[in-house]
Amino acid sequence: MINTVTTNHIRKKHGNAPGSTTDSPGACSGILSPVCAFTILMITLTSCTQTHEKPAVTEPTDQIINNIPISDSDLEFYQKGIDALKNQDYSKAQRIFTRFTRDKPDLAGAYSNLALTHYKDEEYDKSLELINKALQLNPEQAQAYQLRGLISVRKGKIHDAKSDYTRALELKPDYANAQYNLALLYDIYLQEITMAIQHYEAYLSLIDRPDETTQEWVDQLKRALKNG
Repeated sequence: MINTVTTNHIRKKHGNAPGSTTDSPGACSGILSPVCAFTILMITLTSCTQTHEKPAVTEPTDQIINNIPISDSDLEFYQKGIDALKNQDYSKAQRIFTRFTRDKPDLAGAYSNLALTHYKDEEYDKSLELINKALQLNPEQAQAYQLRGLISVRKGKIHDAKSDYTRALELKPDYANAQYNLALLYDIYLQEITMAIQHYEAYLSLIDRPDETTQEWVDQLKRALKNG
């Protein structure tokens, strides 16, 4: 599984990431409530755990044909765009997919992949415009919902991101990246640790190779809940 695009929202000891909202419980004062005690427990756990540096991720959309005729030469050219994305040659990918949106404006996957290049360039408004066009053409692209979720996180629209990650998983339940990103959302932003664990474990069950860092973090979250 190739994760070709990362956000700047890297988990620094599970603290707040850039673009995070302030939807967390109010400051604790006086006698500790159960919520405050749990919060302090989590902060203590966070301060001593190994930094989990795996960022949120997405990938190119290889689903391109919505009953649209496309020649072998166009398919080959499209694949070059996919390869450019995987090799992080975003300027080349942008040129290729821009041409597809001009020459074949009904090709949803081209808009999704072009949106991905703008997302990498931190041009979130342009990326959102393109991904909405992709979903208008094909509302069943799991990767498109996943990318729109990432854009929503960057814009601080956490509940919109949750809806899009959830929709991506409805369309593609074995979508490991969406499982991970939804877990990350529950963990860092929404602070719903039980749900975070559920989606981390789903992600771990789907990946090809062990992710020891995430597994260690899940184990620590479970201990925190048990001791809380």
